[in-house]
Amino acid sequence: MKGKGFSRREFLRISAIATAGLVLSKCVPKATSEATQPSTEIPAEKPTTAPTSTIIPTSTPPPIKEVVLDVTAIDPEYLNSERQIWDLFEADHPGIKINLFAINEPELPAYQAKVAGGYCAAIDLNYHLAGLANKDTYQQYVNLSEIGFPWFDRWENDVEHAWSNQFGLPGPRTLDIYLGWVASWIYHTDLMEKAGLDPRRDVKTWEDLKKFLNEGTKWAKSKDSGVNYFWDKGWLTAWTGQVDQEMFSMQYANGQFQDQIDTFMGKKAINGPDSPWRYAIEFIKEAYDKGWLPESFWTRELEADMEAVYIAKKSVIIMHGPWIWDKALAADPTVQQLGFPSTPPAEGNPQWTQWAAQPDIANGYCIPACNQGSPKWEQIKTAFFWWFSPKVVKMRAENQGRAVLYKLDEPLKLKGAQWEGFAKEVGTPDGLWPNCKMETKQEARGVALPYLNSGYKDLDVFEVNNGVITVLYKDLLTGKKTVQDILDIYQANWEKMYTIPK
Repeated sequence: MKGKGFSRREFLRISAIATAGLVLSKCVPKATSEATQPSTEIPAEKPTTAPTSTIIPTSTPPPIKEVVLDVTAIDPEYLNSERQIWDLFEADHPGIKINLFAINEPELPAYQAKVAGGYCAAIDLNYHLAGLANKDTYQQYVNLSEIGFPWFDRWENDVEHAWSNQFGLPGPRTLDIYLGWVASWIYHTDLMEKAGLDPRRDVKTWEDLKKFLNEGTKWAKSKDSGVNYFWDKGWLTAWTGQVDQEMFSMQYANGQFQDQIDTFMGKKAINGPDSPWRYAIEFIKEAYDKGWLPESFWTRELEADMEAVYIAKKSVIIMHGPWIWDKALAADPTVQQLGFPSTPPAEGNPQWTQWAAQPDIANGYCIPACNQGSPKWEQIKTAFFWWFSPKVVKMRAENQGRAVLYKLDEPLKLKGAQWEGFAKEVGTPDGLWPNCKMETKQEARGVALPYLNSGYKDLDVFEVNNGVITVLYKDLLTGKKTVQDILDIYQANWEKMYTIPK
């Protein structure tokens, strides 16, 4: 997780939900040539040594006639389909070959070590490298405003200046085309029917949700249920440390993104009585104490355990991002899945809010600065520009089933499992949840990022990236620490990590 503080692979960007009123249908891009088999190996091409400056040299070595460019796929699940898109590029640019590769989470430390040793991909994702583009890392990525990038006017937001305006530094350094991805409840419809429950009909409030989880758990523990869990949950530090803690506060009116931003900007205390983070941690504690969550779930991996159990239909419901909808379908094309929004409102809150990851301005595709001065420089720019051209953005979005913040030449046509099973019903007048609002505000870490003190790029307030949060939650859920203890630790972390202007 994810960068922007998080992700399973920074929770990278697989399917998203459009805002209310956006009408979408399917169009799957097809390659015009037979896709070559993509590589899952970390490329072994001899690296170019990274320069210390990001200024483009005035004299560039003459380009070589035929080159191979190492380019990363956005995620292993989309490696083959992105290979087909890059085949179109190769057909139009016969002097350039694309060596497309993907990195699974367990491989990331080895890849980062390879980069530290001098390896330099042509086009990469910044979370593979030095993380978010901030005041400590930005020079490791090419300044995209200096290389003649032609498509800035296509974005619906000001990507050319947003990062620079926030940080007061030359940029941008990264590009992302998508609306934020969405985490929702997702379940097997046949198992839910077997349990005698219908959450899309019965869950309208936060108390309804807790009653639903309690009844489902009782059924799952009965001898004839045939499942291991009702609500299954695995552990990924970035998920619990960011998504859970942002999302599970939103059942309350004062637990929204703006309230979370206020704690990171020093306007209210993280450990105060009205802290939005308190709501989330209290709910996770309650869910564990009442047996709604698997015992010692912090020892279970998100992918190898939770996802695998769900795909095998040994759990009924999970909270997850969009990629699990597609993975379950890939494993069993007959699987029937539905979902519902993440946090129905608690008493006194008139608004049902659906959590969505923020659109990125500090995370996405980049050209590593080590490419400047390379004899491949012109070909690298050609490939990067092509990847963000209107026809290709449309193919990429339809490939992943995600809405974009990008003005296309023809309407975007999407159709995907999450869209059909949940997202199309949110915020539309004739949908199941017309009054559910998508939360698209920039999240707290992003707003406070310019004020992060040097030396903390790999450590956030909740200590996601070094795994300490795993210990904190284990202590919380086994009774060794209280909710207030956890919040006090978060507050102490914030005080040493940020310098917010008066």
